[in-house]
Amino acid sequence: MSMFWRLHQQRQIAEAASTASKGASKVGEVQRDLRGLEDRVAQLSLVCSAMWSLIQEQTDLTEEDLMERVKEMDLQDGVADGKATKKLGRCPHCGRPMSARKQRCLYCGKDRPKSSTFDSTV
Repeated sequence: MSMFWRLHQQRQIAEAASTASKGASKVGEVQRDLRGLEDRVAQLSLVCSAMWSLIQEQTDLTEEDLMERVKEMDLQDGVADGKATKKLGRCPHCGRPMSARKQRCLYCGKDRPKSSTFDSTV
């Protein structure tokens, strides 16, 4: 019986090693994705800073004006959380719930009409 127990343990150890290896691979993928997102956020931050700099040079707008608009837009979803969260809407074609993250209705396949320049698939 000792031999069977050792074989069983060796099998469990091999399975655990395999699971750990797969987990390590997944961690590497997630780290690469995270670096890409960090780079994208840095790029968008730079663009926003440049746009704000140009706007200030060309207009009478102040930091206070910007902060007030940020607060207004933050509250559009009813929650002051520092995020521009879109609520679940309804498909204008079939009336079923439609994810804010999708450009097409999952039920009827019709495209969501764009209501803003910033409407895009996330």
